[in-house]
Amino acid sequence: MPVQFATPGLSLVPGDVLSVMKRIHDARFGVWVVGGALRDLLLGIEPKDWDLATSASPENIISIFPKVIPVGIRHGTVQVHTRARDIEVTSCESPGEAGILKDLGRRDFTINSLALSYPDGFLIDPNGGREDLKAGLVRAVANPAARFSEDPLRLVRAARMCGVYGFKIDPATFEAMRQRAGELVTVSGERVRDEILKILPAEHTLAAFDLLKNIGALDKLLPGLANGPDETRESTGLNIYEHTLCCILNCPKRVRIRLGALFHILACPVEHSAAGALPVDSRVASALAATRVMKKWNMSNKSIDEISSLISHQLPPEAPAWSDSEIRRFITTVRPGLLDDFLALAEAEVLCAKDWGSIDKIVGARAADSQEPAGHAGWAGSNRAKQSPIDGISQLGVRMRTQLETISAMSVRELALSGSDLMKLLDLPPGPQVGKILNYLFEMVLADPELNTRKHLIRMALAKFK
Repeated sequence: MPVQFATPGLSLVPGDVLSVMKRIHDARFGVWVVGGALRDLLLGIEPKDWDLATSASPENIISIFPKVIPVGIRHGTVQVHTRARDIEVTSCESPGEAGILKDLGRRDFTINSLALSYPDGFLIDPNGGREDLKAGLVRAVANPAARFSEDPLRLVRAARMCGVYGFKIDPATFEAMRQRAGELVTVSGERVRDEILKILPAEHTLAAFDLLKNIGALDKLLPGLANGPDETRESTGLNIYEHTLCCILNCPKRVRIRLGALFHILACPVEHSAAGALPVDSRVASALAATRVMKKWNMSNKSIDEISSLISHQLPPEAPAWSDSEIRRFITTVRPGLLDDFLALAEAEVLCAKDWGSIDKIVGARAADSQEPAGHAGWAGSNRAKQSPIDGISQLGVRMRTQLETISAMSVRELALSGSDLMKLLDLPPGPQVGKILNYLFEMVLADPELNTRKHLIRMALAKFK
């Protein structure tokens, strides 16, 4: 019989979840809160998702509730819909207490192998999960090698636990992770994606990525990042991996911009120019490499397009000195909605420059048990004392927003003169010459937005091409 505790108790469980549990219990089946919700409750964190385990079969659950979604019915899991959420309900293989104990014995980590019973509200903890939570320890349940063989994605999930909660890895669990890292190649891209997207905005991102690198998992997930050149980049004093992590940490905690930072030099060789400019072909190569990864992860076309644009059109060091027309040209080349992300990535690059001391901070963070300083703003805060590079990017942002308001055409389609108009005006057949003229007119409008009137465009077309 496992040790039972009277806390945290059912009083912390939302009403709709309790209602579902009551209906299952009233149908004479056992039911327990399990998984991450219970872990978070014990940590004093409001759970995002609620999972239940039950002695009822999926067919029983379908007969009890009016709206059930058979999301994983082959594995005994369905979703019960309430007005507030969808609750995952998984059937235990055996009835009663034996069933819940068997269920908990096959979970990934001890901190997730907890159950809260209904209606008495006892905490069932057969694997010492509560003590591991107090110790901040990620430890596999029972046999670590068996747990990771059952599902290699658990290696990445362990890194996520370290990244989100700042936990450390139990030594035996770490060794099993190192031995099983090669099996990650069998995991679907979508599942890997979901874990990485949770790691990127986490409080301890550096610890999570360092763990993946140290167990040999990163070279299975992102070979270009893990196996990049070891030489330091001349502009930052960091190698490819360190530079990437430094940029991630100096970016806002938004998934899109942090994904851009993760991929932004994925195919970039070490550069040796004093100015630190990325060659254009390296940006494009990194965007192509990132696209391959994102397609493997089955990301949406919209996300792939946005992040590829962030990478292939990274702001160069000379961008703060751009003229107004150059700024307008850049805005029409990229998506205006991404401007803040372009600026954030450029600022992150500046903050990683060796003259600003980021290498000392990343080494210092590792020395402190791979825990990042509280709040990544601390990195940028100390660096911002030397104002000029950051000021240049800030001023560029102000100018970009100003110029965005002046743009009268975002593309040739928004010119006040169409291709059909040009063909009639210049007696031209359909063909590339029409496109050439439209592009010329568009460049003239970028130089002076007030020229985007039918009168001005006709005059320029006749003067240049009649």
